[in-house]
Amino acid sequence: MRCDICGNNRAIIHIQQIARNEEINMSICEKCAKEKGLTINNTELNVNLKSLLKNFAEIKRAVTKKDHVKVCYVCGKTLEDLKKTGKTGCPECYKEFSRYITSFLMTNTGSSEHKGKYPFKINILTQRMKKINNLQSLLNKALKNEEFEEAAYLRDKIKLMEKQLEKDG
Repeated sequence: MRCDICGNNRAIIHIQQIARNEEINMSICEKCAKEKGLTINNTELNVNLKSLLKNFAEIKRAVTKKDHVKVCYVCGKTLEDLKKTGKTGCPECYKEFSRYITSFLMTNTGSSEHKGKYPFKINILTQRMKKINNLQSLLNKALKNEEFEEAAYLRDKIKLMEKQLEKDG
């Protein structure tokens, strides 16, 4: 994973802040961490919490400013390319730009998952099956209430729809 501040070096520090239902994730390289007041030794990381919290807003601003030049380290595709074309360059782009892709999907589709499309015929068959299930529940209700004429009508309608369903596939 690349540093969110400079976008060049490998990140060795990963910070997550959660406040007021907002989550901010940052990945920082050794060089940028030193510049922002985090001290790093060869074997252990000594973080001055007071310094970290003081610099958190500055680090967040730096990450936000650099977002427009974020680059996939595998294929070289930038965040701007992704925004313009709507296409990733490689599978690693999904990891690199995951928060932007998720945000885009939530904004434009209301879900962060791709539901896909059904072929037209399957969609029609699914609707017919739902209608049969609804009629079946109405039939059960009619039988429970001893409305036998209504039950017979619903039974015949269900049989007719099931035959049509079998015929269509």
